[in-house]
Amino acid sequence: MSGRIDYEHMDKNVKVDLKDRRILSLLSENARMPLTQIAKKVQLSRDAVNYRVKRLQDKGIILKFTANISYSKLGFKLFHIFLLLDERDKEKQKALIEQVKNHPNVLSVIEYSDRWDLEIAIIARNILEFDKILSGISESFPEIILEKEKLEVIRRYNSDYVPPLINESHITEKIEYYAEKTVQLDETDIKLLKILTEDSRMSTYIIGEKLGINADTVSYRIKKLLKENIIRFFTILVSFSLLKYHWYTFSIEMKYFNFQNEKKFEAFLDKNPSIVRSAKTLGRWDLLLYVVVENRAEYHHIMKDVKNVFGDIIKNYDTWIAYREHIFKTFPEIMLEEIKNSALKY
Repeated sequence: MSGRIDYEHMDKNVKVDLKDRRILSLLSENARMPLTQIAKKVQLSRDAVNYRVKRLQDKGIILKFTANISYSKLGFKLFHIFLLLDERDKEKQKALIEQVKNHPNVLSVIEYSDRWDLEIAIIARNILEFDKILSGISESFPEIILEKEKLEVIRRYNSDYVPPLINESHITEKIEYYAEKTVQLDETDIKLLKILTEDSRMSTYIIGEKLGINADTVSYRIKKLLKENIIRFFTILVSFSLLKYHWYTFSIEMKYFNFQNEKKFEAFLDKNPSIVRSAKTLGRWDLLLYVVVENRAEYHHIMKDVKNVFGDIIKNYDTWIAYREHIFKTFPEIMLEEIKNSALKY
């Protein structure tokens, strides 16, 4: 599917009122929340909520009902590639983007308006598999890739798909820091996980029909996936551009970053829910922050706070403005292929 940011959609006039934003906020925290429960919280009838949800889908604001899953629990590591491209060959650029969009290991492809042209997020079993993927991309387009930067994610601090949409409390999903034990899934769980990442509001009865099992078994398996933290929570993907949000990626190089600084950073994230995703990385940069805000002033204040709180240990930093997210997958194809192969061994 296409991504969440596209500056060419910024000028589109799509009306979203406070009730719509409250519905979106509730769905971002639990996309499987029943309409009756949403209706009670936003003080509308069930039919009115249903109408609004469908309208938000039709207008392209809700892109997808999905699940936020833990790739590490399934044995995958996360990597980022930043590319500087030769602007003179537009056709080669398009071909590169299409190739990486269709790669089974790719999570997302982001186009920037700054130092880097593209950021490619990739999942792989190990560093050797990642190196093979990177080599394949580099060998296919040596004439337009002028420079590249590689990062491996050591840990993710938080990973939300939606920024705060209303000026009320917002649940920031923090990722606990521990060595995650990988989980083996059977073929039914794999198929169930794929269905839930494609449409997390699908009823257990319909899912059961697709999988050839009863609804109670579907419910049991969903609860198990949640308990094992394979599914972190059910959520939505929204169009940031239609909602008039801007996306900034902020990278930081630290002089040092010890346990106390990490705890301090986690507390900082609690106070800044517009930092929807953040990670500690191995490579040139120590931290990657993905910030989604309504205006430049809001971003300015957040970054001032970052530099004020961590100024004594920040060595260097950089900012890139996201112009377009070409693709974002919550269930890359490699997961279905690799997990299934792994499951067949047990």
